Amino acid sequence: MGPVLTGPTTRCQYKSLPLHDLPPLGIVRQARLALEDSRERRSGVPAPGKPSAFSAGDWVRVKDTDAVRATLDGQDRHRGLWFTGSQWSHCGRTYQVEHVVRRMVDDHYRMRRLSATTSLKGATCLGADRSEGCGLACALLFRDEWLEPSTEEAAAELLTPARYVTVRSLEQIRATLDADGRLHGVPFQPGMARFVGTRHGATRVLHRSLARWQRPVGGDWYVLDSLRCGGEPLPLSGCDRQCALLWHSSWLHLDVTPGE
Repeated sequence: MGPVLTGPTTRCQYKSLPLHDLPPLGIVRQARLALEDSRERRSGVPAPGKPSAFSAGDWVRVKDTDAVRATLDGQDRHRGLWFTGSQWSHCGRTYQVEHVVRRMVDDHYRMRRLSATTSLKGATCLGADRSEGCGLACALLFRDEWLEPSTEEAAAELLTPARYVTVRSLEQIRATLDADGRLHGVPFQPGMARFVGTRHGATRVLHRSLARWQRPVGGDWYVLDSLRCGGEPLPLSGCDRQCALLWHSSWLHLDVTPGE
């Protein structure tokens, strides 16, 4: 199976796993996940793609725009993966490899193999200055051909978060959830409990260009720096997609910021 291909209407490298604000959409998502689980049980989970030449923790430099462009086809893709509009802002910058991506769920809930691909710490769809993208701060995927080794660790440019938060206790969070483990239709995902009591930089989701069915409702929602889905919703799959996790303000203790 090839890498994920982007549909003509999306402005993202790949569509995030839906964050449904309406019950019918939540039911559709559950049905699709059940279908994927059934398909995997019948045919087996696809083998992971070939590993990257880089490992988690390595320092790499995103190649200059001309070097990246030389690898792309007429649709700004390489081996099917789109080099997005916000991705260009990361060219020439140095980052640390966050994760090696070898298998992921695509936009149609099918498990796909990816080879020689990584995500980088701080390189998200928000762009290098956090002014772009849809607002979910999902990890961008980088082919090995777009990267080169770097020994200049200090060159990594990660912005200081506007505020910090601490994840509340599991008891406090559970008190906000309905019988399906959701708040305003958004699930408290499996794996999120491991972050209870930890402190992180936070960015408020501003809904800039989110599709209607992706917009969380009911209060303020945040994404927390470097906290991503580890594939727990589909335990058979080992999904490496590293989608952003949404955190409701009631699940967080918000540190007081200047002027508040």
